[in-house]
Amino acid sequence: MRIGEGLSFLSMIVPAKYSDSAFVATVMMEAVEIPMMEEHRVPEDHLVAICQHDDTLYSWRNASLYMVNDKPVAGLISYTGNGYHEVKVRTFKLVPPDVLDFDPFTMDDETRDGEYYLDSLAVLPEYRGRGIGTALLRHGIEIARSQGLLPILACDPENKNAYRLYCSLGFKTEGTLNIFGQEYLRMVWR
Repeated sequence: MRIGEGLSFLSMIVPAKYSDSAFVATVMMEAVEIPMMEEHRVPEDHLVAICQHDDTLYSWRNASLYMVNDKPVAGLISYTGNGYHEVKVRTFKLVPPDVLDFDPFTMDDETRDGEYYLDSLAVLPEYRGRGIGTALLRHGIEIARSQGLLPILACDPENKNAYRLYCSLGFKTEGTLNIFGQEYLRMVWR
């Protein structure tokens, strides 16, 4: 089903607000395969606090939300690669060490100057399969292009559906990245 097909609702993509920080934290966790949306879990306070900062990777300022009838149902966290390493260090210093099962300071930098990184994408379960994730990815690509930056993302090689979607949008595999202790495909939009 495509966006809005068979449904009557008002939908749009908007920049997140500070008050959306908990939803942004949920998007971040869902994207790293911690199923908060399916389980209707509330993100922990320290995760929400990271998203409330103006200068972290997962800041509310870096999120675009897909809204249906004024309710966020999906989100994309994306940002410029300029100065990525410093922002990564600042972000992960805010995470309590006992929460992580990997060393964030030894993982590869996911993006670099001149790029725009589509970091985390998640859609509420009841809205999946309607093209909302695709719409958010296209939105991220347009933001990148409007800034003269190259859109990139990382794809779990085991996630064949995501890989097919990214390829259909024009992303090509250009190497690998070690992120969160796992190998990901580095995909560049061409």
